[in-house]
Amino acid sequence: MTSEVAVQNPSGADRGSGSPVRIGVATAAAFSAVLVGLGLARFAFAPLQPALVSANWFSAGGAALLAAANLAGYLIGALTGSRMARRIAAPTVIRVSMLVVAVSFLVCADQSLPYIWFFLWRLASGVSGGVIMGLAGPTVLAYVPQVRRSFIGQMVLYGLTGGIIIAGALMPILVRSSVARAWVVLGVIALLTTVLTWRMWPPAPPLPPVVARVPEHARMYCFQYALVAIGLVPQMIFLVDYIARDLDRGITTGRQFFLLYGLGAITGPLLYTYSAGRVGLRLTAKIAIATQFFSVMLLLSGTSTPILAAASFGGGLGMPALIAISLLRSQQITDGDPIRHRSLWGTATASVAVGQAIAAFGTAFLIDQLGVGGLAYPLLFVTSAAALAVAFTMDFAIRK
Repeated sequence: MTSEVAVQNPSGADRGSGSPVRIGVATAAAFSAVLVGLGLARFAFAPLQPALVSANWFSAGGAALLAAANLAGYLIGALTGSRMARRIAAPTVIRVSMLVVAVSFLVCADQSLPYIWFFLWRLASGVSGGVIMGLAGPTVLAYVPQVRRSFIGQMVLYGLTGGIIIAGALMPILVRSSVARAWVVLGVIALLTTVLTWRMWPPAPPLPPVVARVPEHARMYCFQYALVAIGLVPQMIFLVDYIARDLDRGITTGRQFFLLYGLGAITGPLLYTYSAGRVGLRLTAKIAIATQFFSVMLLLSGTSTPILAAASFGGGLGMPALIAISLLRSQQITDGDPIRHRSLWGTATASVAVGQAIAAFGTAFLIDQLGVGGLAYPLLFVTSAAALAVAFTMDFAIRK
């Protein structure tokens, strides 16, 4: 059957509509939500960040703090999204979250506004991203047959890659004329995507009962996932700024390496999906974590173009592939039980947000204290590599 097959709503999910759900259309809606809530709200800011400094909108530390604010908001969204969906239908929560992201770009196009204005809107866009990440996939996957959930889940996560490609392709053109225009164009793209997908969402599926706590044996998995998240931060958030300003290669060069990161993000899910089918999920997880470790270590080993290219592509391989792998691991750990899996995945998502927020705020503080060309980025790389090394070792101790 094709992805456009009509699937009847699960019991109790139609809220009286009785209409079938088209999986392809619903998947496109979820893909678009992830593109807006994370692909644009988070990843499009990476190439914009050094431009904000060069155009004297913010100091280096101030711009890095705005990147960290988005990750802090992501933590809030990850913790509150499920609670919102118990009071308001999940598709409605997702639509509003996408609108917030669009507005957050549009209202930041004025350089004269106070710094707190930008910080709060970056925080709000992060909250929306956390909500979308927690709700978009489950809302669609509730209608997908079990045998196809892995594939559909990866297609949804490709929204992250879409944002990276859009940012890498458009930012050099936009910021060359005006940083304010870059804010507006990103806002318009997010708004148009929200409007075009407004009616594509399926009805909210039935909510599982609230689970009081994560199973005891899964706590190590959540801690490991948080460490992996720290390992993703160097290339995911600060790659362009590091190359453009810390290495003094310029914003255009930084964005070219960001496109290589995007190419890795396209390749990673396909490569690791094939690997999981050949050698199993556990070994694939080890390979993915090890690859991410070596990509961060490359950033510590030198600054030549081949080294930076390999580090950029290698870092992209883990995004969004490591998220997809972790999602499948959480299903494996909970023996596929949907209620326990929802609980574990919610806790794991929050763990990721904590890890990334700590790394991002720590880096913003170091940049503010040590400045460009100092030890801020090397310390981030060392910390991230150490976190990945511990995560790799922990994988041998996780029972499933």
